[in-house]
Amino acid sequence: MTGKFIVIEGLDATGKSTLVEKLTKRLNATLLQCPPRLEAPDLSDTDLRSYFDDRPPAQRRAYYRAANLIASEQAEIALQNGHVVMDRYWTSTVAFAALDDDSDLDREWEGRYPPELRKPDAVILLTVDEENRTKRMRGRGEPVTDEEQNLAEDMVHREDVLRMYRSFDPIEIDTSNLDPDAVLEVVFAALHKSHIIA
Repeated sequence: MTGKFIVIEGLDATGKSTLVEKLTKRLNATLLQCPPRLEAPDLSDTDLRSYFDDRPPAQRRAYYRAANLIASEQAEIALQNGHVVMDRYWTSTVAFAALDDDSDLDREWEGRYPPELRKPDAVILLTVDEENRTKRMRGRGEPVTDEEQNLAEDMVHREDVLRMYRSFDPIEIDTSNLDPDAVLEVVFAALHKSHIIA
């Protein structure tokens, strides 16, 4: 019997990474990331994601498209042994393409998965009000991508990205006033209610 494929999505500082860790432990699942963490030895020992995040939009999007295929294959293998919880997936690739003026990726694949990718059994979309998101981002002390900085400053683009996420019919959870343990319980209850997990 194969496990369930659960994808956790959301903008930075919504509690996504914390939920991924907690849900993985709760379900005794395999944790995967998209894009997968792959080293690029010929690129000054930087990981591929960091390298391509600094490239022009067309190259960055091509990298993320290809990374989804690798992540999908990893999920297929891991699902043979139980549940998989993945930190971001195709849904993020399509959602963030909405920020590129010359991209047709968001329009072509809105709410759809390419046939070569494993479709998740559930997508959890975490949201948070912008005031709390900004506080959380400052508190983390981690570098913020240009895309995330633009989203914090541009509510129109932020709503475009969220609209694209919502086109995949996710289970949406507002984490603004919830601590991490409460988020886990709400998500777990939603997965039960949707009959994703027993």
